[in-house]
Amino acid sequence: MSTNLKPVLLGTCFVALMGAADVPVAPLNIGFASEAVAGIVVAPVRRTAVATTVVASSSANAAAAANANAAAANANAAAAASQQQAAAPAGPPPVGSMVTTLPPGCTPTRLNDVDYMRCGSTYYKPSMMGSNLVFMVAQP
Repeated sequence: MSTNLKPVLLGTCFVALMGAADVPVAPLNIGFASEAVAGIVVAPVRRTAVATTVVASSSANAAAAANANAAAANANAAAAASQQQAAAPAGPPPVGSMVTTLPPGCTPTRLNDVDYMRCGSTYYKPSMMGSNLVFMVAQP
């Protein structure tokens, strides 16, 4: 069969089948299975029942997803809380240790003509390490 004839033949068959679907009694009984086929009757679809089932199942899926998300959020919060407890220092850093950032709530203090940053009961002495500002834990 020629390569030019195949598309023409396929197009003709397509048009014939589409036309047969619109004719109540098609020639040669060609059509789509909307009526009885070989003694089997196709019942009409109840769209309301299908729509109710889809809505009920999608709301059940949404509820299950919401419960899973809530459980995951609770697990994440518990993990974060345990990490914060593990990462929190037991007390102030030892004298002579160096930190790059100060805890919140520090105030500048001058003792014995030396500038310190006082954070609670811990004193930090600012100093430079190269071009970076660091704070050394000090005992004034």
